[in-house]
Amino acid sequence: MATAGGIYDVIPAGEFQPSSVALWDRRADLDLWRNIVREYGEEVLGEPEHDGSRSQPIDYDAWPLYQRLEDAQDDGTVTPFLLGLGLDALTLAAAILTVVVIDDDVFCEVFGDAVRFNDEGEVVNVGGGSPAEGLQAGGAAALALASSGRDAL
Repeated sequence: MATAGGIYDVIPAGEFQPSSVALWDRRADLDLWRNIVREYGEEVLGEPEHDGSRSQPIDYDAWPLYQRLEDAQDDGTVTPFLLGLGLDALTLAAAILTVVVIDDDVFCEVFGDAVRFNDEGEVVNVGGGSPAEGLQAGGAAALALASSGRDAL
């Protein structure tokens, strides 16, 4: 089933879900930062979806992407922010609105091999702007909040 055809969204965007059906993963993955990193891996680097259909848990301590972004958080070159919660009036879908500020050097190192296409569609670089039409409501809200709070971020 295809949904939201022709709609753009910001990255990372995804469902807050465990990486497998195992009870341990439901507990270990119920973490906003871990979900953000999984979405970066899937959407930007083209890694397979960690969507609960696999029985193999993610070893966060051994996952290079996660560890590099954790190290960058520790040294202040990556800072995630929770902007707020949103509710789409048409679909009643709830969204956790976040922004992650990433130092240029870290971004180039970590996401230098970004994919053009992933399992969910095409990755579009809009060069600091946003598509004029077709932006998903949660993504538009996140961009507006991040933009208005840019000095604080």
